[in-house]
Amino acid sequence: MVEMLYVSSTLMWAYPVEAAVLIARQYGFAGMEVWAEHVWFYQSDPKEIQQAAKRAGMKLTLHAASWDLNLCSLNQGIRKQSIEEVKRSLTLASEIGVKSVTIHPGRVTLSPRNRSWHEPILIESVNELAYEARKKDCMLSIEHIEPLPKEMIVTPQDVNQLRAALEYPTTTTFDIAHVPLSCSLTQFYRELEGIDKIHVSDATATKLHVPLGTGEIDLPGIWPLLFEEKRPVVVEGFDDARSLSQLKQNMVYLRQEDCVSFG
Repeated sequence: MVEMLYVSSTLMWAYPVEAAVLIARQYGFAGMEVWAEHVWFYQSDPKEIQQAAKRAGMKLTLHAASWDLNLCSLNQGIRKQSIEEVKRSLTLASEIGVKSVTIHPGRVTLSPRNRSWHEPILIESVNELAYEARKKDCMLSIEHIEPLPKEMIVTPQDVNQLRAALEYPTTTTFDIAHVPLSCSLTQFYRELEGIDKIHVSDATATKLHVPLGTGEIDLPGIWPLLFEEKRPVVVEGFDDARSLSQLKQNMVYLRQEDCVSFG
């Protein structure tokens, strides 16, 4: 388990990514998922991130820019800029030596009734990005999103069908917190094709991505399955406090499962 357990850089948002790499290693993680916005917020040098990871023996994956973006927006300017921000993320992946890049798919702008207009636009946008990823010698990993009214890619079938419609290869990011609490996590996991990366956090009926063991997800029921193959399992969340309180809360669960050694 330990060798595949990663942590999201956003759980250490108060620190630049190059420092977060070293903190993650101190907490016993084998790797870190770098969020592109985290790098850009601190204007970090990709070479410094790569060197820090090398010194610490840490593996890296990347989460592409996703905040404030929509790959199939009705607004052509927003759509075009969203594509450019993900392409910029792919360049960053290449600069820090990352092979797997998670992206958030697009959503409808107005109403779910407009889905038929957005679907071909989403396929066109993601196909363009999958081609760009191939040129950069990395791979897009498409993440399913929580089932909000305007989200399009929320079920295993949504992800599988989107990937099947593309001309270029992609993989899938499985996020356990994006699965409704009323659904079977195991069934969702089994139906999702091409998983190359897993995001883990807990959730309640009103809040996603809370520390492991503090929500309502059946973690004991899914935990062993997540490690049945060798692929990154990324502990997610957001914490902008220098005390790293949420990271430490996650550690309580991870120590209980003998996943990492603390400090």
